[in-house]
Amino acid sequence: MADIQADNSQELLIAERYLISLEHKQPDFGGCATYGAQDMTASGASYLALAPFAPSPRLSEFMLFRHESAIPIQTHEYCQGALWLLCPHPPGPSLAENLGLWTESQLIDGVIRPFAGFLQKLEAASLTCRSIRPDNMFVGQGLHKVVLGPLGVTAPAEKQPVLFEPLSSAVCRPSARGEGTTGCDIFSLGVIILALALGKLPLEGLSDADILKRRFEIGTPAAYMQDQKVPVGLRSLLTAMLADDPLNRPSPRDLVTIAPSKVFTVRPVVPARIPLMIGGNAVHTPQALAWYAGRYPAEFSALLQRKVVSNWLHRELELSVMSSLIEQASASFLPAGGSKAVDPATMVITHAISVLDPAAPMFWGGIWFWPEALPQMLVQAIVQPVTPDDERMVRNILSFMVGNAEAFMSAHLPSRQERQITALSAVARRMALKGAELIRRFPYERNSYLPCLSKKCVDVRISLPEGLLRWLNHHVGIEDLPDDILARSGFLDEQMRSFLEAHCARQGIIPLSQSKKAGLPGWLADLTLLAAAQRKFDNAPLSFLAQRAVPLLEAELRQWRSKTSRARRRVRLGKAAENGNLGTFLATVNDPTGLRLDQRQAQEAEAEISNLMRVLDEAPDRKAANDREARNSGEFFSLLTGIAVAMASIWLEFCQ
Repeated sequence: MADIQADNSQELLIAERYLISLEHKQPDFGGCATYGAQDMTASGASYLALAPFAPSPRLSEFMLFRHESAIPIQTHEYCQGALWLLCPHPPGPSLAENLGLWTESQLIDGVIRPFAGFLQKLEAASLTCRSIRPDNMFVGQGLHKVVLGPLGVTAPAEKQPVLFEPLSSAVCRPSARGEGTTGCDIFSLGVIILALALGKLPLEGLSDADILKRRFEIGTPAAYMQDQKVPVGLRSLLTAMLADDPLNRPSPRDLVTIAPSKVFTVRPVVPARIPLMIGGNAVHTPQALAWYAGRYPAEFSALLQRKVVSNWLHRELELSVMSSLIEQASASFLPAGGSKAVDPATMVITHAISVLDPAAPMFWGGIWFWPEALPQMLVQAIVQPVTPDDERMVRNILSFMVGNAEAFMSAHLPSRQERQITALSAVARRMALKGAELIRRFPYERNSYLPCLSKKCVDVRISLPEGLLRWLNHHVGIEDLPDDILARSGFLDEQMRSFLEAHCARQGIIPLSQSKKAGLPGWLADLTLLAAAQRKFDNAPLSFLAQRAVPLLEAELRQWRSKTSRARRRVRLGKAAENGNLGTFLATVNDPTGLRLDQRQAQEAEAEISNLMRVLDEAPDRKAANDREARNSGEFFSLLTGIAVAMASIWLEFCQ
């Protein structure tokens, strides 16, 4: 970690080049807290310093990505274990500040073609953007060319408004949207194009719930463009880009060669003449029914069991194959399982929803989500829960899913969902953990940029193990960690252990949680983990931490029988604590060879005492035989005195 921080903590120098002023907070950029930064090696060069909390797991790939339509990440550096990203200033204000009214030719030349090439290059790299929205798009003064903010600086789609998300992710909470597809980016781009063509956002003033309801009622293209003055040359393009069925959306390749005369065709959705009523709402399409099934699962289950849904699909929409699949699902209601994350009908509802809308996300435990997003959902539930029970619910869902992957495979879910569940199960098998420990490690395993989520240090965004070591070294005082808590719970909380173990495992170090399972006290298991992390990641001394552990380790010295050895090791322990090398510090006590020698010497001393006791037991007989000589010479008295002194010495050395 190359960083220097001034004593007043208001300036950071990172990469020995960029000076960040924490006093000059800027408006959020790319969805991140942002500060002003100065390049100290180039006169007048100014940058923005971003402080991401939980960026994309694929941030390293985004940092290398370059395209004229996206502001690049100039460099990155860690300061006290926290990640900082340096970016150039945007060319002008964001579209959120002023949309303007763009002509068709301006949109084609300044937005559609450049962003088509941008998305095409992302697609070739197997990446998605998931951040196309007005406050993250910028226009130069007097220009009609848009550039996007830096990529990957937040979790995928986490900052996207519902208006800019396709239905397949708009129904999800922001943390549950996952990486999405290129089709998702095409949709978001379509909303931007429409907004620039109209000079305003569609459906302005409506709540997210009302926007979703309107879109499900008549379809997104109609909901967004109905009664609006959309340029004739863009109407077919926007109808395709905003299509609710991702298969109807154009590809980036289709948009690269866009021309005013190009016409796109979309297969129309035929609504039912007679709607199906659920929750007091009239439903006209299978896709809308899938959404309402998630809002009213109990009523939907009843409709399934009475075959109302399958009959409606067959008679009103003439979807005989879908009707047959729904009927099969409704006939396979499962008994209640052992997991608290599910109710008896959950798997059936999940299956039925995937039949009604194969592009829909998974519905499970009362929430919509993409399986790949579960680790990020857990992060959000820990840091900023939606409900008081949020963290427990997400943990249960993730635990059930990775532990029962075969149940989901047999449910014949859409291939995208199946692939994501399979990937989660593979990660779980690779970690070789169980229960709460497995679930706690998942977010760190999936995202190496994730900061430690301990409530004690989450605000300082520590995403490097050496950063956590240094933070701990300055937060182990009595006021931060009272003696009783230290003796009972150790130096680390559960999140800190999972964070360090994940980073150690990533470097090929066997998970060190086994030391606690081996019967070591919590504080000693923590020291073992910290020593391994210090040896692997950082040589900086941890003197304060070691000195706090001295009284605990001194108690462990009682296993040495020799008083002299204990005294010598106590001195060595103090010196090792001052040096702050935890490996050397622990080796002072954890010395199997020295302990075996001490125990052997103690056994020899005990044998010697037994021998002396035998001599003393024989003394009366010798006294009778040698009474006169002993009285004359005093030798016998001297012998007894010598034996007593020897026994006392041995006792003081090994038995005290």
